Amino acid sequence: MKDLKEREKKITQTGIIGILANIGLATGKAIVGLIAGAVSVVLDAINNLSDAISSVITIIGIKLSKKKPTEKHPYGFGRIEYFSTIIIAAIILATGVASCYEAVEKIIHPIDIEFSWVTAVVVGSAIVVKIALGLFTRRRGKKYNSESLVASGTDALMDSFISIATLISIGVSLIWQVNIDGWIGALISLFIIKAGIEMLLEAVSHVMGARPDAAITKAIKRDVNSIKGVRGAYDLVLHNYGPDQAMGSIHVEIDSSMNAEEIHILSMQIQSLIIERYHVLLTVGIYAIDDNETDKYEQIQGVVKSFEGALGCHGFFIDHEKKFISFDVLVDFTVTDKGKFITNIENKTKEIFEGYNVSIHLDLNYSD
Repeated sequence: MKDLKEREKKITQTGIIGILANIGLATGKAIVGLIAGAVSVVLDAINNLSDAISSVITIIGIKLSKKKPTEKHPYGFGRIEYFSTIIIAAIILATGVASCYEAVEKIIHPIDIEFSWVTAVVVGSAIVVKIALGLFTRRRGKKYNSESLVASGTDALMDSFISIATLISIGVSLIWQVNIDGWIGALISLFIIKAGIEMLLEAVSHVMGARPDAAITKAIKRDVNSIKGVRGAYDLVLHNYGPDQAMGSIHVEIDSSMNAEEIHILSMQIQSLIIERYHVLLTVGIYAIDDNETDKYEQIQGVVKSFEGALGCHGFFIDHEKKFISFDVLVDFTVTDKGKFITNIENKTKEIFEGYNVSIHLDLNYSD
């Protein structure tokens, strides 16, 4: 819980820094842009203002996401952070579309612009501030697993390139007296729209249930496998209820000689370790492995891996008295006809183990 409170504190702190910095930048650019009559500088200022609003929404989102679970929402409100990102993306898109309209108007009906070296200095200084703010915000976002902060930081870095384009427009006007303000404004608008669309798609993907980060799933499996008594960790499924808020399930292979008390203790060890390190509550399922059947398990592995798209098998169980075999097959998403795929493996297995009934459970590769 201490880590989660620290996360909330740092995200809020970073958001406040972003608000103050962007308001300062927007004010400076708006003043010089209006004086010069430069649409590219004014649009750059509006973009900074939208970034400040984004930081406000990020702070509100992190606060609301920490509301206690209710009867109607027993898993909490962590996904509000994703919705806050969607709102930010919508604001950025709206800003980009409006900016594009204004820029096209300037291209069709250009007006005289009075740039000065003061304007160039203001925009140049803003570039330095934006690069520093972007690197700082993105680093904080990655450290504290905040998609909103990472998006804001990336957007800030992109804004620095937009400001560079604005600076080029000023330089061209000052040196060659050529007005490319409207064209630069249009270019800025397209960058803004692109950023909004990418941010929106990423946030919607999380709400829909995106595949878990491979680095996290590999780390969880590695840690589970490190516990004494665990002989293999499989079928990890994670349900994301917001950044750093997840629950799921995992199957572990253990020696078939373990009794109920030993299995219970092992399950508690796994749950405690994963909650402590990843804030993930895991339900633990059991596969009992008999060392006397190792040769038969290896035969099954050979059968499974002979089929394209099969990544391996686990949870092998054989009952000679009832002539029954069961195991799970992990398959890639490239396997389209899964019914035929299972049937082919069953038939191949029955050729080796004649007279045995075979039960196969198909596991999609939800995590790496």
